[in-house]
Amino acid sequence: MREAIASALDARGRLEGRVLDLYAGTGAMAFEMLSRGATEAVLVEKSRAVARAIDKSARELGIEDRVRVVIADLAGGEAWLEALRDPVDLVLADPPYAQIAQVPRLLERLADGHLAPDATIVVEHASKGEAIEPPIGFAEISRYRYGDTAVLLARYARCPDEDS
Repeated sequence: MREAIASALDARGRLEGRVLDLYAGTGAMAFEMLSRGATEAVLVEKSRAVARAIDKSARELGIEDRVRVVIADLAGGEAWLEALRDPVDLVLADPPYAQIAQVPRLLERLADGHLAPDATIVVEHASKGEAIEPPIGFAEISRYRYGDTAVLLARYARCPDEDS
């Protein structure tokens, strides 16, 4: 599935720039994006042990200078936003399925100055049940289904009056 998502993004020219991997887990999604043209990645992971494993993997892959791991619980505040020095071009969100309701709020916070114009978001969620909808300010690009997992691709569609 990771390769299919990366291929879908690559086919749309959406694998360049900075990646933010929320709910990073092993970091495999961010590493895949880096291997296909993304310039750097910020990975948010709440487990210190898992964050150390991500750092170790980045060193083993020789990409430690392009990876920054932030230890934070996305449900516990917004300190993680401080790690975003520059706007991001691609956001990956693969939360535990029980936490999918957090994602629209996180995307709305990112839209407050942390997303590049026309940034892409990838949200993975359970294919059963209600589909996640892009929050206001985001436009759906496509949806995919891979067994029990559904994937939403969307782009940040800045409102024209935001520049004034």
